Amino acid sequence: MKTDREPRELMQRAIGFLQDQRLQKADRVASTLNLLGLLRSSLAQKPIPAKEIQEFKSKLSHLLTGENNSGGIYSYTTTCGIYAERGRLDGFEEACEMRSILQILNDDFIDWNCIENPGIRDAFIEDLEDIDETLRDVSDEAPPVREEDIPNWVSADHWWWRSPQQQNMSQAEIDRRLHYDWNDGVED
Repeated sequence: MKTDREPRELMQRAIGFLQDQRLQKADRVASTLNLLGLLRSSLAQKPIPAKEIQEFKSKLSHLLTGENNSGGIYSYTTTCGIYAERGRLDGFEEACEMRSILQILNDDFIDWNCIENPGIRDAFIEDLEDIDETLRDVSDEAPPVREEDIPNWVSADHWWWRSPQQQNMSQAEIDRRLHYDWNDGVED
């Protein structure tokens, strides 16, 4: 859908999710965060005035960390950490995507100076460090993510996507790991 790539439309959708009280808190935050990669890509293709971006960042920052959505970022980082822990099996790619979204949030869209509680930023950075440590730990056996499966909005400096040490893992082995639960952990 063409409007999905319009930066202003994506910004409105992100704010709309955070304000939608019909959704659970964690769902509001996750829905918003999951738009950030596309928004970053869209802004690179169709820049808008810096003033609008700053207004968006300020509003996003207040809504993400405000009372109505408090704990939503923590829920997202926790989920990312759970996927990272499953990285030797079926969680690696999902953890990488969520970790990239968290990095984009930190680098491009949250204004930590607008946050009333500085402890939120400290906890966020600590969570990112824990996720990174887990991704490094599981990279010895994590199934590699094929280059064509890495989203185009991912920055080259997001090292976690290319960290699996067994880049030459066969497709059969990748499938066995990714479908471990479906196979009930049974070896063929």
